[in-house]
Amino acid sequence: MALTEQPCPDASTRDHPVWDVYNELRTARLNVKCLECKIKSLRRKALALEIVMAVSGTSSIGGFWFLQNQLGTTIWKGLGAVAVVIGAIKHLFPFGDRLVKKERLAAGYRMLEHELQCVRVCIKERGAYDAAARSEFQIALRNKRELIGQSDDEPCSKRLIKKCRISVENELPETDFYIPP
Repeated sequence: MALTEQPCPDASTRDHPVWDVYNELRTARLNVKCLECKIKSLRRKALALEIVMAVSGTSSIGGFWFLQNQLGTTIWKGLGAVAVVIGAIKHLFPFGDRLVKKERLAAGYRMLEHELQCVRVCIKERGAYDAAARSEFQIALRNKRELIGQSDDEPCSKRLIKKCRISVENELPETDFYIPP
């Protein structure tokens, strides 16, 4: 038996309970995308700090010929001062700890996204949002509750959310969702 794709949802299908599954799937995907952006940003910041610390901590760099003039000496002393300040306050910005927490949370949301994607596929294969699908969806919601408990409540910027939302809507357009009769 071949399943036919439903047309773009209209007002008559908008109230179907299967939309709860699809909305949760898109939300999980949005969380994954936002967390991946935050992880990327944290990695860049941590790398920048490490580079400044490594370069300024190497005294042989101060011997380069282009640093042997007034401007070069000033730059080298300024970099050294910045490194000392960074070294002193580095513990106030625990990028490593935050990075590990974000990566764990992103992994959890990827698993949730996979669970919801499996529910989506089962709904389409069976041609119905049946008791088995509802049961699987409830399990996914319990897993989501645990992820929310692990969240650090650090808000994403509106710009980042908008960018990620557009990407999710392109990846998972409403027209791709099967609405059972």
